[in-house]
Order: sequence, then structure tokens, then C-alpha cells
Amino acid sequence: MPILVGLPERVVRGLTDTHCHLHEYRDDDVISIARLGIRVVAVSDDYSSSLRTLRLWGRHRWVIPAVGLHPWNVGRDSVRDAQRIVELAELYSVKFLGEIGLDRRFVPQTIDAQQRVFREFLEYARGRRVALSIHSVNTWREVLELLERFDIYTAVLHWYTGPLELLERVRDMGMFIGVNPAIELQERHRRVVASAPPEILVPESDGPYRYRGLELHPYMITRAVHWIAKLRGLSYEEALDLVTDNTRRLLRLA
Repeated sequence: MPILVGLPERVVRGLTDTHCHLHEYRDDDVISIARLGIRVVAVSDDYSSSLRTLRLWGRHRWVIPAVGLHPWNVGRDSVRDAQRIVELAELYSVKFLGEIGLDRRFVPQTIDAQQRVFREFLEYARGRRVALSIHSVNTWREVLELLERFDIYTAVLHWYTGPLELLERVRDMGMFIGVNPAIELQERHRRVVASAPPEILVPESDGPYRYRGLELHPYMITRAVHWIAKLRGLSYEEALDLVTDNTRRLLRLA
């Protein structure tokens, strides 16, 4: 990872990375990320990573913790794992759940178990001031229908690449979509960002995930803001104001 220094205030003013696997970074890398001057919604993949995320939250004020069970990690007996993670959320009054959701593309063989696990989290979130960071690959409609069924409307559809015709529905439900730096390599994501209601766009990194050789990292969320500006005909400063306001609304809802 490159040695990081603080980014200029005018570039990062008010920025929050709304989806990062901070638990995967070494402690010295986390210190380096702290120098960026941004906040990070630190999502988790399972029970042990949720514990590490909570420890990072205890050490760093810029960390917003999210506990969860990634659909790629769901197995036949994962409902109990989800229940243990929900217990953590309640014990520590965590305001974000993630990464949670459904994936019919990469792990279709576990979709039944994924649905049971996802419902555990939705049942917990129902009626609580909790935001969700959701993985919804090839399950976009299904996820929206489940959210409506459980009366949940504070959520981010992380790295959204789904149908354009669902974007208005996402807006009408009061939810958001994550804009990822991989937009520079992914035409489908560019089409989404060019078409989406601007008030639902929030930046994310999904670091340290690698996409087509690009190692994603929190410092790259300024690239996401740049692409929002480019695709929506805004200056960088206007795009920064837009996503900062959107993220502020998201966090205020949780």
C-alpha cells in the first residue's frame, strides 16, 4: 500500500467512505488511512471480522462500525452466526449492519441459506434506527422487495450495477447507492451513475477488494466523486457538496 498523507481539505471536506472492509487492513495501514482525514463506514464479513471492526471503532473516532455476514461466507449453518452478530449489534448499539445481502451470481448454491440469514438481519433492523450496507448482485429486485416487506428504508445498495429502471424506486424508498472507484473500469456502473437521481449517490471504496487489477482503497473515493462530477456535468466541488449532503442524510437516518 502506498504511504499516505492527508489529502487537501478542499478535496475531502466532509467525505465518508460508505463501504470499506477496514478489518482486512493491518494496524499500520489503518493508521495510514486515518491520515486521509475522512470517515469510514467499516463493514464486516463474519463474526470474527465484526469483532475486529468493533475494536477498530474503539480506537479510532473516524470509524463508523458495521457488523454483518457477507453472503459469500454464508453456509448451511449460518443462521446461528447471524444471530450472534445481531447480539453484538444490540450489545454495542451498532447503527450499521453490513455487509449483508444476497448474491445469485457468485454463490447461487447457497441462496436458500443466504435468504434465511438476510431475513435474520432484516428482522433485527425492523423498527430500529439502523442503516444497512447491502450486497445485491443479481438480486436487486428481490432485495428491494424484502426491504419493503420488512419496512426498512435506510440502506445503501453497495456498488450498484443493477437495472436502471429500479433507480427511481430506490429513490422513492429513501435509499442510496454506492459509487465505487471501479467506475473508471466498469461501463455498467458509469451508466448507473449517469442515470441515477443525484440525491441517492454516496461514495465508497470497497477496499481492499481488487477489481481487474485495481486495488481499491479509501483514498480512491475522491475518484468516485470525480466521476460523479464528470457524468453529471458538475464541478468537483459541486459533486463533493452533493455526496457530502447525501451521506449526511444517510448517517442522520441511522
